[in-house]
Amino acid sequence: MTCSPVYRGLTQTRKNIFDSYMIDHHKLQRLMADPGLPVPSPTTSFWQSSSRIHLEGTQSETLPESRDVVILGSGITGCSVAQWLLKEDDGISITVLDARGICSGATGRNGGHIRCVAVQDYDRLSRKYGHDAAVKMVRFSLSHYESIVSIAREFGNSIFEDSELREVQSVSAILNQAKMDDINAMLKRFDAAFPDLKGQWRICGPEDAATKYGLIGAAGALIGRAGAAWPYRLILGIFSALLERHHDRFSVEQNTPAISITRVQSSEHPYLINTPRGYIKAKHVVHCTEGHVGHLLPRLRGLVFPRRGQMTVQAPGPEYPALDGRRSWSFYFENGFDYLSQNLRTGDVFLGGGDIGEDAYLSQLGESSDENENVVAKAHLVGILPSILKKAPSSAGNNPRGLEVKSSWTGIMCTPLDGLPLVGRLPQAALDRLSGSNSAAEWISAGYNGYGMVNAWLCGRATAEMILKRDVSSWFPEQYLITTERVGYLNARLTSVIQSSQGLRALL
Repeated sequence: MTCSPVYRGLTQTRKNIFDSYMIDHHKLQRLMADPGLPVPSPTTSFWQSSSRIHLEGTQSETLPESRDVVILGSGITGCSVAQWLLKEDDGISITVLDARGICSGATGRNGGHIRCVAVQDYDRLSRKYGHDAAVKMVRFSLSHYESIVSIAREFGNSIFEDSELREVQSVSAILNQAKMDDINAMLKRFDAAFPDLKGQWRICGPEDAATKYGLIGAAGALIGRAGAAWPYRLILGIFSALLERHHDRFSVEQNTPAISITRVQSSEHPYLINTPRGYIKAKHVVHCTEGHVGHLLPRLRGLVFPRRGQMTVQAPGPEYPALDGRRSWSFYFENGFDYLSQNLRTGDVFLGGGDIGEDAYLSQLGESSDENENVVAKAHLVGILPSILKKAPSSAGNNPRGLEVKSSWTGIMCTPLDGLPLVGRLPQAALDRLSGSNSAAEWISAGYNGYGMVNAWLCGRATAEMILKRDVSSWFPEQYLITTERVGYLNARLTSVIQSSQGLRALL
């Protein structure tokens, strides 16, 4: 009997549990299914439309026979792992494989924010993990803007300027009074937990929200700080510099997917990675494929799963004076939120989200293809601005409308069942082949839950440091580590979701 695709890679116990509970059957099937490789013809991301650096089609004439480290995925995580390894070890050899072009996945498709929702994160994390762990995780996320700026400057002014890295004011518009009450309480607890940051986040009431920020019908807003960038240009710039500096021991192989990984009897290079262009042997393999990570790691299917997000770019105009390029916005509705950043040079508005309501959010869980758009989410994004931002008096007589859509696309995120990234050496519980040791192993850095720009760069650094057998415990959150115990917890959580009378709503 042929095995259904949803069961491939599942243990018999998990299959039996799945068979016993048919709640949201088709949606659960999608969560447990193989996410596959990235589709060859995705929607076109605006971020990739212009760059001073062109690395399209970058490949070696032939694949290297062997490498110390093979990294799967060429987004911000894979770039970070490669950069830190090359910087810290002048003898290490590395190849990056990508199924498509450089930075064609989540990093090249996001909203351009470098934004930690620190106040909300501390509240959520402290309730689950306690004060000390929550403080460490929030500080880790907050440190990303400075870390990314520092590395961009290290690679030269041209990369820094092309990346359009800048600090912006964060405006979180709260369009529901109950949520506003919650935010007020959260900020008080946050200020007590971070006395050195007191005043960097503040609340403004409905009057200030309307007069200072042009918000319509907001119960208030949380004002803070964030960063913004052109992520695609940043990563292309760093990869280009690395290829030039380390061409003798570093390569990037685009359009070269890893089809399978086999552990063989070899003390030097125990991993054999099969690609359409041949095999490459490796001492270490690092999985940085975000929503597609379950393809080569089937035991993680259902523990982490892909989620599709919708983005738009809308043309500038004088109608909305609050959009001046100096702010990063979020609009919190009763069930869901949208996010907006703006290009400081052109005024182009990058507006994403659109999954308003539980059903809309759940409909995108398990979706691993960015070949098509989410039409419902796009329709929301195209029309939302006139409802939440005031128009200039000179345009008050015009028909309410959003900005002209210049571009729209989708991207694939990765959502772990516990909401935290998975980083470190893969234990046997996460593998269907023999696990390795610190001297030769498979590693992972993935699962950023839509917040990759404030997690991925330093998760990549931590992965590199661990490969080099260094201690990262002083600055890296231990809750992010993938351990046997954590895999066991995630499996128990999966069972709970399947058995729950709420079905997939138990994930919310």
